Amino acid sequence: MFTPIQVILLCVLVGVWTWQKYNLQMFYYASVVTMGVLTGLIMGDVQTGMLVGGAMCLMSLGLFGAGGSSVPEYPVGCIAGAAFAIAMGITGQEAVTTAMTIGVPVAALGAQLDVLGKTSGSFFINKMRECSEKKNWKSMGRWMWASQIPFIGLWVLPILLFTTVGSTYVQSVINAIPAWLNSGLNVASGMLPALGFAILLRQLPMKKYGYFILFGFVLSAYLNMSVLAIAMLAVVACAFIFQSKEAQRSNPVAQDATMTAVDMEDE
Repeated sequence: MFTPIQVILLCVLVGVWTWQKYNLQMFYYASVVTMGVLTGLIMGDVQTGMLVGGAMCLMSLGLFGAGGSSVPEYPVGCIAGAAFAIAMGITGQEAVTTAMTIGVPVAALGAQLDVLGKTSGSFFINKMRECSEKKNWKSMGRWMWASQIPFIGLWVLPILLFTTVGSTYVQSVINAIPAWLNSGLNVASGMLPALGFAILLRQLPMKKYGYFILFGFVLSAYLNMSVLAIAMLAVVACAFIFQSKEAQRSNPVAQDATMTAVDMEDE
């Protein structure tokens, strides 16, 4: 069903996307549609790839792993679904339906793989910390690059299995996950957002502007305002504070210029 070149290119595509997701984080805009187009180019049917990408993009609207949370990986699911639909030689709405049947379970599996990948990172962080204490910077760099292997490998593995043994086995792997492991991964994924936001709060000047956090909580909990509305008010507050500071900085300059002009007139 898949040629060796297609298998290799699809795995490379997933690997590159995974690497930039955890490092660059610059290409999130229309990422699902982009993955569909690139998959179409690899498989030889760009139109079907775009259709699948657009349908999967609608399912992923509003989903983002903010604060370290794990969400279904729809770009990878789009790659799997589009590749399978094109390999079967179907087009149109039938291709979209087939791609959804395959891609959604793969995307759901991605949330669990994200937790496993982030958990494996603790091992490499400890190794890098040990190298840092010994000032062994070269070894620290090697461990840093080695930490990418579990992340990329975990994401490439489902696509590799899917393109070599078929989607039925991928679905079997998903169904074979024990309930206790799935429950543990769900608990871990629920803790990651709280941990992520705690780390973010440590980087913010909470002693100086912490009351804005309380203000946002009141707007959300008691006034039932949406996140978008609160974010817009935050932009207004940021603009006001920025303009106030700029005005304070410009006043001494203006005063010095005025004093200089007065002195010149006296002379």
